[in-house]
Amino acid sequence: MLAKKILLWTAIVCLTQTACSKKNPTANMTSREHFEYAMKFYTKKDYVKAQDEFSVITYKFSGSDVADDAQYYLADSYFKQKDYISASSEFDRLVASYPRSEFVEKAVYQLVISYDKLSPAFPLDQKYTYEALRAIQNFLDLYPTSEHRPEVDKILSTINDKLARKHFESAQIYRKISEYDAAIVYYDQVITDYYNTRYARESKYWKGYCYYKLEEYQKATLILNKFVTDYPAETELVKDSQELLKKIKEKEAKIRAKEEKELKKKATSDSETQS
Repeated sequence: MLAKKILLWTAIVCLTQTACSKKNPTANMTSREHFEYAMKFYTKKDYVKAQDEFSVITYKFSGSDVADDAQYYLADSYFKQKDYISASSEFDRLVASYPRSEFVEKAVYQLVISYDKLSPAFPLDQKYTYEALRAIQNFLDLYPTSEHRPEVDKILSTINDKLARKHFESAQIYRKISEYDAAIVYYDQVITDYYNTRYARESKYWKGYCYYKLEEYQKATLILNKFVTDYPAETELVKDSQELLKKIKEKEAKIRAKEEKELKKKATSDSETQS
């Protein structure tokens, strides 16, 4: 009787294991076997199935020698599906959890690409643009001689132009509604933070213009004269600068004439009083 029960229990266990194996073929696999199984889907470009398997490996075998490989390919599976939010999160996890992994440089580079892809047009919120900027700086600090350096430099230039334009357009709005002090703040930000962009050059002219409108003629004269000297190729703005400088001289001449007239009037009044 006991022997029959043992045989029955053994049969049940075998049937259960067989059923489970059919439902989950990776249940009894080693970390390496599971990784190779996941790579088959990745190689076939079945990235949805691949990411599911790589995700399981990262949790089930987090301390194994394939954990960092699985983490990278998990991130790259999202990346290849253009799910850049998930990809950036997984690339970040790889860099933080496996700093010595052979995949770190690629991950940091793909972080730059992911955030750049997420970066929207300049009028919109620039959260991901600033994330891209931080990722770029990190990449350049860690891998200044990388083969990816030219592409990263190009992305940096594009991002700087976008952020410069965002601040420049804000300055232009304030200038157009005659909020010249606020406009100058934004122009200064463009000039300081994005000095290599064309918006920085234009900001220097418009900063001088704002000081002209504020009747701070000495500051306006210094800025506009320097603009004419530094950017002779900016023919239209140079012409505008020269016209403003001419107007400033005329206004200053009128101010001096008015002051002299008032001084003479005061001197005459004082003389009459003394008499």
